Amino acid sequence: MMLEELRRIWHGRLRKYNLEKRQASITMHPLKPEEAIGKPSRNGYALMKGREVIIEARVEGAIGHAFTDEPSEYTGSLDQFNTLPLNGNGARARLVAMINATYRFLGLVDGTKHCRDDGPEHCGAKIADYLARIHSPDGRLLVIGFQPAIVYHMSRKFRNVRVTDMDNDNIGRSIHGLTIESSVRNKAIIESSNLVLATGSSLVNGSIDDIVKWSSGKPLYFYGVSIAAAAYEFNLDRLCFAAL
Repeated sequence: MMLEELRRIWHGRLRKYNLEKRQASITMHPLKPEEAIGKPSRNGYALMKGREVIIEARVEGAIGHAFTDEPSEYTGSLDQFNTLPLNGNGARARLVAMINATYRFLGLVDGTKHCRDDGPEHCGAKIADYLARIHSPDGRLLVIGFQPAIVYHMSRKFRNVRVTDMDNDNIGRSIHGLTIESSVRNKAIIESSNLVLATGSSLVNGSIDDIVKWSSGKPLYFYGVSIAAAAYEFNLDRLCFAAL
């Protein structure tokens, strides 16, 4: 399990830098949409609908974010995170946010705080431009996780785009000429795709291991803040052009 392995590596870094007993607070209450994402120019973001919230961890002022649909609260030492059970999205999000904050504090990663206002739109356009420069616009692209700006700009750069999501309110909707499909079809759609762009929240919702396995041999990219530290440790391609 990737997250378990990330925790093992992270805990080794705590020992190396004598951070085990450092107190860290993590805020799990739902942020107001404007606090989390500002005022984006496009609607439809999960944060704006309240389907997901951002949780924020702080290590000596360094901030780490993670998405979750199961917010909760926790305060304690960094070392205590090494033994917390990972038995749900809330628990996994706590760990991911704290690891991202730790890596930000150590100077290993940046962009661990979610972008705001025009940031999502700017990021979506940059991701589409980047992928279109190195992959054929005629290729079969799968976007795992509906993010409005990313899906819009991908639909303008690639001719064959499919989108999957876990939110039942999104599944079946037609957006920018694309019908959002259920994430239960990820394996079959990945097999028929040439290129995969997946949400970094897959590290929190537990789907990342299957996505990596099913995408073996295909170009695979992740977007978002949740994946920051994992992308660093496992050499995953992360596209996140506006994170703070």
